[in-house]
Amino acid sequence: MKHTRTITPLKINVSLFSKLVFLSLIFSLGACKQYTITKRVNNIEAAVTSYDVAMRWAQYSVAYAYHISPDGIRPFTDLDLLQELSVTGVKVIEKNLNLENTEAVVKIEISYYFKNEGTIKKIKLEQHWWVKEETNQWFIDGDFPKF
Repeated sequence: MKHTRTITPLKINVSLFSKLVFLSLIFSLGACKQYTITKRVNNIEAAVTSYDVAMRWAQYSVAYAYHISPDGIRPFTDLDLLQELSVTGVKVIEKNLNLENTEAVVKIEISYYFKNEGTIKKIKLEQHWWVKEETNQWFIDGDFPKF
């Protein structure tokens, strides 16, 4: 005599299933938020580096493009006055992000000289960076450095 097995359909507890789906959704949202935070932190690093490189290589118009307030106001700077300026170094001294990773205070030191003078000088700046949420781009709320 042959034994036959009957296969019963898998019964899923609807309540348990909905809880599992809910938990999966919560974990997915948490992962998305962490990804956004990581990307934003990486973007501030890239923005500060790009700004520093632009200053170092006398691309002052590129560096100036970072200076815009959250209200869209760009401080006036006469870039023609910087023709004789040569930046010899930009050093990040300190970088602090707020808990929401939407603002940062970056302290930098810029070493520079004017070609017609030849004396190396240094200025220390405290820059207030902010992120534009829609594009995840960072900008400086404040004036362009006065040399």
